[in-house]
Amino acid sequence: MIQAWREFLDSWALFGTAYLTGWFAALLLALLGVLVVARRQVLIGLAIAQASTFGIALAIWLGELLPSVSHHAHHGPPLLASIGAAVVAAWATLGPASRGRVPDAVAAWIWLACSAGAVLLLAHSPHGTEEVETLMFSTLLGADDHDLWMFGVATVAAITVIARNRRALLLTATDRETARALGQPVDWIDRGTAWAVGLAVGSTLHATGTLYTFGCLVLPALAARYLCSRMVQMLWVAPMLALACSFAAFVIANSADLPPAQVAIAAQALVLVVARLVPLLRADVH
Repeated sequence: MIQAWREFLDSWALFGTAYLTGWFAALLLALLGVLVVARRQVLIGLAIAQASTFGIALAIWLGELLPSVSHHAHHGPPLLASIGAAVVAAWATLGPASRGRVPDAVAAWIWLACSAGAVLLLAHSPHGTEEVETLMFSTLLGADDHDLWMFGVATVAAITVIARNRRALLLTATDRETARALGQPVDWIDRGTAWAVGLAVGSTLHATGTLYTFGCLVLPALAARYLCSRMVQMLWVAPMLALACSFAAFVIANSADLPPAQVAIAAQALVLVVARLVPLLRADVH
């Protein structure tokens, strides 16, 4: 383990920005993921991530039709398209207009339509297909200083807003009628949640990929749900689990020459299994 730590420190000069970006992204997504999991709409996270991928594919396709527009998937129009598509998907599934629909059905439609659409748009574009496949595979190594600053500021902003409004946000996510009866601005909270999740997923996916984005959004929050006796505790337990898993995963991945995003999500999946066993063990003891 000491050798792995030394090798990780040696790699910092080359991959330090990518590591920090991945940690900030994990914190941001896990924090917002608590609100998604509280609504019992986990599939929505996957739909939003896939919509973001479709947005990038659309921007690449348009970029090839208009050569003067950059079609590189890391910055510029593709990033804006990624965020825009994620926000639209989040609005359709989390916003006020989503009430009365079947959330899982809408999320499933978005995921299927965007998955097929992304492939069809770039079926004859070897370069574009490679870009989208890279996003789906998930890689953190392309993150740069722009990503680091963006996720750092977004994480601080999300922590500040959610900390000040945590009870209203969680009550609206779990019991809209009670929240409305207590005078909470339920529709505005839905709008804010949709915008926040859409912006976070859309901006994160272009730097970390679909797997890492969706995994960090839902796995730590699901694990925290089993570990916490009160939902408000999930708001700090989930980000800490995401950060701990990503930190350990990056050290292991560097030492074993494995893709860091996949190691991080595997670690989070393992933590979820362990967290699920904790209530069962407690029940056996009592």
